[in-house]
Amino acid sequence: MKAIFSKTLVIFSVIVISSCDDYLEPEPISFISQEFFFADDDDLDVGILNIYDGLQGDNDQQIVDFRSTQIEYMLTEMRSDNARARGGGDATSDFQQFEVYEVNTNNIIVQNYYESMYNVIFRANLILDNLDAASEARRGEFEGEAKFVRAYVYFQLVRLFGPVPMPLKVISPDDDAAIAFTRVATDVVYAQIIEDLQVAVENLNNQFKTRASKAAAQALLAKVYLTLAADGQMALYEEARLLCDEIISSGEYELMDDYGEIFTIEKNDEIIFAIDYIENNELTSQNFSWETSDLGDRRLNYTTENIRSVWDSREETVRDVRLASIIDGQFMNTKYSTNNPTGPLQSGNDWIVLRYADVLLMYVEAVLAGGSVTNNATAISYYDAVRSRAGFLLPSLSITKAKLLEERRMELSFENQRLFDLIRFNEAINVLSAHADATGGQFQNTDLLLPIPQNERNLSGDFNMPQNPGY
Repeated sequence: MKAIFSKTLVIFSVIVISSCDDYLEPEPISFISQEFFFADDDDLDVGILNIYDGLQGDNDQQIVDFRSTQIEYMLTEMRSDNARARGGGDATSDFQQFEVYEVNTNNIIVQNYYESMYNVIFRANLILDNLDAASEARRGEFEGEAKFVRAYVYFQLVRLFGPVPMPLKVISPDDDAAIAFTRVATDVVYAQIIEDLQVAVENLNNQFKTRASKAAAQALLAKVYLTLAADGQMALYEEARLLCDEIISSGEYELMDDYGEIFTIEKNDEIIFAIDYIENNELTSQNFSWETSDLGDRRLNYTTENIRSVWDSREETVRDVRLASIIDGQFMNTKYSTNNPTGPLQSGNDWIVLRYADVLLMYVEAVLAGGSVTNNATAISYYDAVRSRAGFLLPSLSITKAKLLEERRMELSFENQRLFDLIRFNEAINVLSAHADATGGQFQNTDLLLPIPQNERNLSGDFNMPQNPGY
C-alpha cells in the first residue's frame, strides 16, 4: 500500500475524493484534504474520477474555487469574432477584457483557469505515479485515461499560453521547484501530448462518452497533428486524415438528424467526448448556461453582430443560435440554454469537447493539407453531410480553405473552437484585427497568447518565470 503525502507546488494541498457508486457513468464527485492510499484497482477507480471532477470545475460564480471548463469560453470564444458581453467589452473588468483584447497580467479568470488546469494535471499525475497499485489487467486502462486527460489539458494550455511548465509527476517538497515554473518549449510540450495520446489510443476502447475513449484520443490527436501541420510539419496532415478515417470507418458515431438535439440529448450518437454535469447539485452542476443568458450576473458569450451578419448572409436557420435579449439590439447564444430553468445556477448541460461533425470537417482539413482547394470526392461527401443537416442540399463541386473555415464556424460556434481554428488556418491576425477595428478593441499580434498570470511569476521567485511578449 502506497501512501501519497506529497504536495505539489502548482496547487495548495493534496486532495482525495469520496467514493462513487456508478463507475460506468459517474456523477462528478467532491473532495476533502487528507492523506490518500492507493492500494488496488478500486482506489485507482476513485482517483480516475477525481481527474474528471477537476475538468468539470467548481460551480462558483465568484471565481473562488477551481473553475476549469466552466470559464474556458471567456478565454476562447470571447477572444474571437463570435462572442461578446451583453454590455460590451470593458478593459477594467476581468470578465470583459477578453473581447477588447486588453487582458492584463492580473486577470482573475486567466489565473483561475491556469491554476485549475494545473490542478487537473496534478490529479492525472497522481494516478500515473501510482500505477504499481493497479492489477495487470487494468493498468493500461488507468494509464490511458490519465494520459488522455493530461494531453488534453496540455493541448489547451500550450495553445493559450505558448511554452508552459510541464510537470510529469507529482511535485513533492523535495523536488526542484523549477519543475513548476520553467516554461518548456512548445515542441517539447507537443511531443509529450502526442506520446500521451498514443498511449491512450493503444489502451482504451469506446465504452465511454464522458470519460476518455480510443476515439476521443484519436480525434484529439488528429487535431494536434493538424495544428502542427499548419505550423510546417506537412507530413502530419496525412496522419490526421488516417486518424479521422479510423473514427469514421468504425461506424460507432453518426450525425444526429436534428442539430438542436446534439445539445439537448446528452451522450447522443454524435458525442465522442463531453464533460459531464448533473443539475440541481452545486457539486455536480455548472453555471455557464446561466451566464450566457439574461439570467446571469455578467451576461457573457452573447452573439456578435459579426456572426449574426454571416448567419443572415448565408440564410442560416438551423445553426443560427441567437435569441433576442431584453436589451434592444443584443442577442443571446442559446446553444447551451439551461436544462434546469427553475434552477439555472445549477444547470446540468454537458460540455461537448469532441463530436463527430468536427471529425468529418477535420478529415476535409487534412485532405486540403494547407492548400486552397480540393475536389476530393470523399472529403466533399463528409463536408456535404454536415451542410445538408443544416439545410444546404446542393452538392458541392469543390471545397476551398475559406469555405471550410466558415463551415467550421457555423457548425461549431460557441464550442470554444473558433479562436483555435483561426490560428490554425493562419487567419487569426487578419480576422481579429478587422473585428477589433469594427468593435473598438485594441488587437495586437501578441494577443494570440494570454499572459502568464502574474501570481505565478511572483511565486517563481528566483526562477523569474518569463512573461509572454506584449504583457
